[in-house]
Amino acid sequence: MSIIAIDLWEKKVGIAIEINNIAIPKKIVSRINLIRELKSIFEKNPNYTKIILWLPYDLYWIDNKQLNKTEKFIEKLKIIFPEKKIIWVDERFTTFEARTISKQIKNKKEVDDISASLILNTYLELNKN
Repeated sequence: MSIIAIDLWEKKVGIAIEINNIAIPKKIVSRINLIRELKSIFEKNPNYTKIILWLPYDLYWIDNKQLNKTEKFIEKLKIIFPEKKIIWVDERFTTFEARTISKQIKNKKEVDDISASLILNTYLELNKN
């Protein structure tokens, strides 16, 4: 079993993959190309059985506009990839944490793939056996 994580935003999406229980940032793609990219990843590695996404709650667990969009996207993923298990995690601080990591490694460009790896790592930590 392998897992892929997505840090979903309006224009760009971070993707991370799990290799031997380690979350690895993979790439950043445009939102428009996400489904095509996922299909390509799944064709190359059919062992990816789970897709992890974040649900953007605020600090008080109040629904917001981005949350509704993300929930609609999750429903779309379930239709396109019915054989994959779609799981969400709370990500309230991953972007902040990703920016901190990005500064530490002198990569001030994109942080969405790092955020995706943090989301995946959260899931892996919560599901250790």
